[in-house]
Amino acid sequence: MPGRGVFSSMRYTENEHTELKRTISDSLPKEIVAFLNSDGGTIYIGVEDDGSIKGVDDLDGTLKKLSDLIEFQILPDCRELVSLGTRYEEGRHVVEIDVQPGHALFYIRKYGRSALGCFLRVGSTCRAMTEDQINRLQMRYLSFGADITEMPGRIASPTFQILKIMLAEKGFTVNNATFEQNLKLRTSDGRYNRQADLLCDKNELSIKVVRFAGREKGDGIIQRNEYGGKCLILAMQQAYEFCAQVLNETAVSFSDGVRQDNPLFSRTAFREAWFNACLHNLWADGTPPAIYVYTDRMEIISTGGLPLNLSKEDFFKGVSKPVNEELARLFIRLNLMEQTGYGVPLIVREYGRDAFEFLDGFIRVTIPFGHEMEAAKGVSEKTTGKVSEKGEISGKISGKASEKISEKSCNGTSEKILNLILERPDITLAELSRQTGRTERAVSYNIRKLQDEGRLTRVGGRKQGSWQVSL
Repeated sequence: MPGRGVFSSMRYTENEHTELKRTISDSLPKEIVAFLNSDGGTIYIGVEDDGSIKGVDDLDGTLKKLSDLIEFQILPDCRELVSLGTRYEEGRHVVEIDVQPGHALFYIRKYGRSALGCFLRVGSTCRAMTEDQINRLQMRYLSFGADITEMPGRIASPTFQILKIMLAEKGFTVNNATFEQNLKLRTSDGRYNRQADLLCDKNELSIKVVRFAGREKGDGIIQRNEYGGKCLILAMQQAYEFCAQVLNETAVSFSDGVRQDNPLFSRTAFREAWFNACLHNLWADGTPPAIYVYTDRMEIISTGGLPLNLSKEDFFKGVSKPVNEELARLFIRLNLMEQTGYGVPLIVREYGRDAFEFLDGFIRVTIPFGHEMEAAKGVSEKTTGKVSEKGEISGKISGKASEKISEKSCNGTSEKILNLILERPDITLAELSRQTGRTERAVSYNIRKLQDEGRLTRVGGRKQGSWQVSL
């Protein structure tokens, strides 16, 4: 795609739509963000400030670095707005980065929505945005650019089998001829939209549950679960089940001979906080909500802040103005919400208004724990929820069982095998091989070793039997 730069035989000139770079530098992400937050422009790599062409020595390496920079250093995802091209001038290669105007507030990932991360193009310079500029631009997109049903999607040919199954299980008749229209999965001009991206079977969605070793992030991460790459409804349910079933340990105490069970947190309040975060998240921004678990509390982060024209007082009363209205209708159909506006008052009754914190472009809900959580030992760094062909959630291993497995002296493959068998006692050798990434011969070796140690027993025949784990 031709750039917007002024070019005459041998010269390039910097202006409000053109930036010249000799090589890739640390300032390049700022320049791209500035064009995204302004009227767009073109950046040329391999050209001096005076317009003379020096060229790019390692063309393939430069294009790879630029692709990684665009994908991983800038939020929201700007890949659909930034394209790479090359020119051959005076016997040298020049890389051309064409940047279209953005549809959200863009920023450098590591600095977030701050003066260090947000930039505008002013004349031929890149300037940091003020807090007022950041807020005004964010509010502008919250007002006019947040309709995910009118934003083009990124998945070319999405399928919706999991969502269809969920609707059918709730008693809805799924008509394939009208399914996409009824659920508003296409823009008004017929293209799949951002809502389709969220609800399709396979996507780029990434929802994380991160568990820290103490009360601060600096205490280190002991577990990172990712529930992504699938239908939003299923991913958020899996994240909920992990927190509610595995992490929500109960402390037992006795007073005057009466047993008292003290759960870590209210499952109902957490469910409302988490499902609301997924519903009201500013998906137009592209940043998914997340759950951060500390030993004394849980934090749920979602983007978007308070909707326009909604006061905090009305928010706490339960007045609901969904950012994603069509998504809200789907949540109600699937009984993920009892009614709009129900969740906030419930959370306030349980934990008070202080549970909510309104940040610049974010809402954080903090759920304090009923007792201090003991930092887990030997927990795997990353686990991923699994989905059956029918869309059912699996992987609900009890926390105690997982800890007992980890405390045993077994190698990584054996531990994976035991966890997989706990999830599905009838799992096949081929499936164990696929999910552990080891050959069937290697899996068989580990199984025999576990059997010799008395930690694994086969019950029944080879085809109809199942495994039994001794903890």
